[in-house]
Amino acid sequence: MGSWRLDNDLQQMLRQSAQGYLSEAGGAKHFRNVRASADGFDAQAWARMGELGWTGILLPEAMGGSGLGLRPALTLAEELGQSLSPEPFVASAVIAGTLLAKSTAALGSELALALAAGRRSVTLAWQERSGQIGRPAFQTKISGGRLSGRKMHVPCWHAGAALLVAAAGDKGPVVLLVDPRASGVTVVTRRVTDGTLEAEIDFADVAVFDDAMILQGEAVAAALDLALARGTTSLCAGLEGLSSKLWRLTADYIKQRVQFEQPLADYQALRHRMVDLYSAIELASASWRKAASVLEARETGGLAVHAAKARCSDTALTMGRWAIQYHGAFGYADEADVGLYVHTALRWSSWLGNAIAHRRKALAAHEQGKA
Repeated sequence: MGSWRLDNDLQQMLRQSAQGYLSEAGGAKHFRNVRASADGFDAQAWARMGELGWTGILLPEAMGGSGLGLRPALTLAEELGQSLSPEPFVASAVIAGTLLAKSTAALGSELALALAAGRRSVTLAWQERSGQIGRPAFQTKISGGRLSGRKMHVPCWHAGAALLVAAAGDKGPVVLLVDPRASGVTVVTRRVTDGTLEAEIDFADVAVFDDAMILQGEAVAAALDLALARGTTSLCAGLEGLSSKLWRLTADYIKQRVQFEQPLADYQALRHRMVDLYSAIELASASWRKAASVLEARETGGLAVHAAKARCSDTALTMGRWAIQYHGAFGYADEADVGLYVHTALRWSSWLGNAIAHRRKALAAHEQGKA
């Protein structure tokens, strides 16, 4: 193991805690149970994560959180990826948690306390077209106390989720809490590749009030950028964790599967391919740790975050293809755990931008740095 992979004492404690909890309450069985539920959300599991301190890991103590910072959050994201957790850790604890931690509004503190305790999950509606990466020039707008526009791909949706909406205000971007049951709000949900739910939400002249504002003013743009960069890096950690688990499942299987009276693991070509995949996963791990270092130092990710998401997305998809190849036809079946990991890899690799889109952004950031 490279020295760059070593955890500090806090991360080791969190990793051991996560592995202990998820070995009992996580994994493919839990994923299937949550996927089969009506709203795709397990309130009891989320509450337990609140008790463990995970949901408030980026929130300050004054808001009920632990304020442990990004690195410990990434350790949890990696373990949650390994266990195929369907809980909205990245969407709620990381993206929404980052925004709530920046809020000075009473409503922001109230919502942060509920998130830290695991009583609520929170999701941010920011994306307005497919393929969008980062903070756009919002077409969803507030004018005269009325909100109008449309948001796409709102992640981890369920009926009890608190809905934060990023929109354009009279003096720049704002983040506000919107009741999805309010007049003028139309929510359409759909299952995505891994069976979880996302939403498309229309806002037609929805009444909003000043006390619904979570963030407003000059700091909103930077807060949104930081939240999305942290979310992307956390998703990278999850993708690497998922890839590592899929590699181990495949390595175990080819030791058991016999062809021509020999285990598949005895064939040199297969062994070489598994070594190549292991190396790719190690590089993916190094890439998101590099992005984390940049984020911690500057509170902006830029090229490092784009490079990490491109690499981690490609690695997970490549590992998925070879896992299916080595498991044979049954790997495609929904009953096979390996299939669940592959479908989740498809979902996570495209969420918050796929590899191609992030490479384009990385190239643009590189060229801008040279200018």
